[in-house]
Amino acid sequence: MSARPALVAGLLVLVGGCPQRRVTERPPLADPTMGTDGDVVASMLAELQDDVLTSYERDEPPDIDTALIPPEVGGARIGVGPGDVLVGDQLERAPSRWPLRVGADLATIARSKRLAMHLAQDLSAAWVVDELSWRIPMCGRTAVIPLRITMLFARDGDRWAPIFEHMSFGGVATPRADGSLYGATIPPVVASRDLADELSSVLNPLLAQGGRATQLATGPEALLLGPGDEAEWHGPDVVGARLVAGPMKAEDRRVGFVGRSHARATIAYWLGNVVAEVPARPGLPAGKVRLRTSFVFEKRRTVTSAAAAKDRGGRPEARSCANAAAADDTCRWVLVQGHVSQPIGDQDLAMRVFGTALMSPNLESGEPLAVTCDDGSPGDQVQPLTAPAAAPRPSAAARTP
Repeated sequence: MSARPALVAGLLVLVGGCPQRRVTERPPLADPTMGTDGDVVASMLAELQDDVLTSYERDEPPDIDTALIPPEVGGARIGVGPGDVLVGDQLERAPSRWPLRVGADLATIARSKRLAMHLAQDLSAAWVVDELSWRIPMCGRTAVIPLRITMLFARDGDRWAPIFEHMSFGGVATPRADGSLYGATIPPVVASRDLADELSSVLNPLLAQGGRATQLATGPEALLLGPGDEAEWHGPDVVGARLVAGPMKAEDRRVGFVGRSHARATIAYWLGNVVAEVPARPGLPAGKVRLRTSFVFEKRRTVTSAAAAKDRGGRPEARSCANAAAADDTCRWVLVQGHVSQPIGDQDLAMRVFGTALMSPNLESGEPLAVTCDDGSPGDQVQPLTAPAAAPRPSAAARTP
């Protein structure tokens, strides 16, 4: 477990917004986790790490029972398959998060390879990224499926409440041969139109990829993941990130925040679909691709060099914006984590993993996953990897317009 990363407030040009509408809100409650004691931070990180690793083992529906996010937005789980999109109350009946459902009698293993956790300045939330090795034992060997996952948690009293997770399998964003947009869409809803517009002003330059995205965190806590295997940027490298080969345009957005009111919140999240215009590449046609996105924002204080020189307390940029006055224009939303992915169907994923050993020709229809153990030796067999009682996967056809 790493120590709490240094918080960086190095922002460049900021985009000015229009005057906001006046909104009557509930008064914020005191945050019991406020503090800077090193032992408190270390304890919170250790607890979060345990929660994340335990969730891999248990693979149960997430317990999103918290008043710290807007109920109309709620939580979400975005998975690998085309129909793997669950939001709000759907999470209560969430099936396994893993792709390629296998029987309950088969002990699959999830190994964490690169878990990183980052706390908000006011300790009200944490964002997480991990590289996973999901392993399926078969025929005396082990099939390994590399996955990536990002998550957001809220600190609710003395526990971490999961808000969303986004899992993906890396691959080049590729248009479909028939020109259709593949994968279930994320139902749009926003907790606050003003907040959604503020976050969109931060996000749009990154999606357009035609100009410089200026409101990006550039410290060790910053992360951007694109659909490709190598599309990964950390820290200051996010400034030059190019998530896909062409520009993207937002299709749907689901915008929420962590806290009792959006005016006092310092963490916000943006989930949705974007449509990318992908140019032709060797062996791949040009076309449009529907991608899934999740973004985490933190409201941070930006201080000019002149203002910093007058500050006697030192490091004014490290002071939380949680209690900033409404007229304090030094607090701005900054993008700290982003994840963009393209869904992949069970059949395509199984072909990439098992190759010619795959014996199931139509996994998308619910056919059990089966592989052959044929290695040229006597006793070759077909081994089913999915029990008849396995939980059904969400249907892409049922969820995609």
